[in-house]
Amino acid sequence: IIRSLKKFPEDRSLSKRLLNNAVVATKEGYKIVIADEIKEGKLKEYIALSNKQLIFFAESIEGYKYQIEVMSSLVEAMAVLGVELPE
Repeated sequence: IIRSLKKFPEDRSLSKRLLNNAVVATKEGYKIVIADEIKEGKLKEYIALSNKQLIFFAESIEGYKYQIEVMSSLVEAMAVLGVELPE
Protein backbone atom coordinates (compact mmCIF):
# COMPACT_ATOMS: atom_id res chain seq x y z
CA ILE A 1 0.00 0.00 0.00
CA ILE A 2 2.79 2.41 0.90
CA ARG A 3 4.54 1.80 -2.45
CA SER A 4 1.27 2.45 -4.27
CA LEU A 5 0.65 5.71 -2.42
CA LYS A 6 4.19 6.87 -3.16
CA LYS A 7 3.76 6.06 -6.85
CA PHE A 8 0.14 7.29 -7.08
CA PRO A 9 -0.48 9.70 -4.16
CA GLU A 10 -4.04 10.49 -3.16
CA ASP A 11 -5.34 13.75 -4.57
CA ARG A 12 -7.63 15.38 -1.99
CA SER A 13 -8.62 18.00 -4.58
CA LEU A 14 -10.71 15.24 -6.21
CA SER A 15 -12.65 13.90 -3.23
CA LYS A 16 -13.42 13.92 0.46
CA ARG A 17 -12.91 10.65 2.40
CA LEU A 18 -16.12 9.46 4.10
CA LEU A 19 -15.13 5.92 5.11
CA ASN A 20 -11.56 4.68 5.30
CA ASN A 21 -10.74 0.98 5.01
CA ALA A 22 -13.71 -0.78 6.57
CA VAL A 23 -12.71 -4.48 6.56
CA VAL A 24 -14.75 -7.69 6.70
CA ALA A 25 -13.59 -11.32 6.37
CA THR A 26 -15.45 -13.40 3.79
CA LYS A 27 -15.16 -17.00 2.54
CA GLU A 28 -13.13 -15.67 -0.41
CA GLY A 29 -10.77 -13.53 1.68
CA TYR A 30 -11.00 -9.98 2.92
CA LYS A 31 -13.23 -7.25 1.56
CA ILE A 32 -12.14 -3.65 2.13
CA VAL A 33 -14.47 -0.73 1.53
CA ILE A 34 -13.50 2.90 1.05
CA ALA A 35 -16.14 5.58 0.43
CA ASP A 36 -15.28 8.99 -0.98
CA GLU A 37 -17.48 11.93 -1.89
CA ILE A 38 -16.28 13.01 -5.32
CA LYS A 39 -16.06 16.75 -5.88
CA GLU A 40 -18.13 18.34 -8.64
CA GLY A 41 -16.67 17.67 -12.10
CA LYS A 42 -13.86 15.42 -10.78
CA LEU A 43 -15.33 11.93 -11.31
CA LYS A 44 -13.33 11.09 -14.45
CA GLU A 45 -10.01 12.14 -12.85
CA TYR A 46 -10.89 10.34 -9.61
CA ILE A 47 -11.67 7.05 -11.37
CA ALA A 48 -8.49 7.27 -13.48
CA LEU A 49 -6.32 7.72 -10.36
CA SER A 50 -8.19 4.99 -8.46
CA ASN A 51 -7.70 2.55 -11.34
CA LYS A 52 -3.96 3.28 -11.42
CA GLN A 53 -3.69 2.61 -7.67
CA LEU A 54 -5.80 -0.54 -7.79
CA ILE A 55 -4.12 -2.00 -10.89
CA PHE A 56 -0.79 -1.51 -9.10
CA PHE A 57 -2.16 -3.60 -6.20
CA ALA A 58 -3.56 -6.23 -8.56
CA GLU A 59 -0.19 -6.62 -10.28
CA SER A 60 1.60 -6.86 -6.92
CA ILE A 61 -0.74 -9.15 -4.96
CA GLU A 62 -1.72 -12.55 -6.35
CA GLY A 63 -5.49 -13.02 -6.40
CA TYR A 64 -6.22 -9.35 -5.70
CA LYS A 65 -9.52 -8.19 -7.19
CA TYR A 66 -11.13 -4.79 -7.07
CA GLN A 67 -14.35 -3.11 -8.04
CA ILE A 68 -15.25 0.57 -8.24
CA GLU A 69 -18.90 1.48 -7.75
CA VAL A 70 -20.23 4.98 -8.32
CA MET A 71 -23.23 5.76 -6.14
CA SER A 72 -25.39 8.83 -5.56
CA SER A 73 -26.10 10.47 -2.24
CA LEU A 74 -29.71 10.30 -1.09
CA VAL A 75 -30.18 13.97 -1.98
CA GLU A 76 -28.78 13.38 -5.51
CA ALA A 77 -30.86 10.23 -6.06
CA MET A 78 -34.09 11.86 -4.91
CA ALA A 79 -33.42 14.91 -7.10
CA VAL A 80 -33.46 12.59 -10.14
CA LEU A 81 -37.01 11.68 -9.10
CA GLY A 82 -37.91 15.34 -8.70
CA VAL A 83 -38.07 15.12 -4.90
CA GLU A 84 -36.18 17.74 -2.91
CA LEU A 85 -35.05 16.67 0.55
CA PRO A 86 -34.31 19.16 3.30
CA GLU A 87 -30.57 19.42 3.90
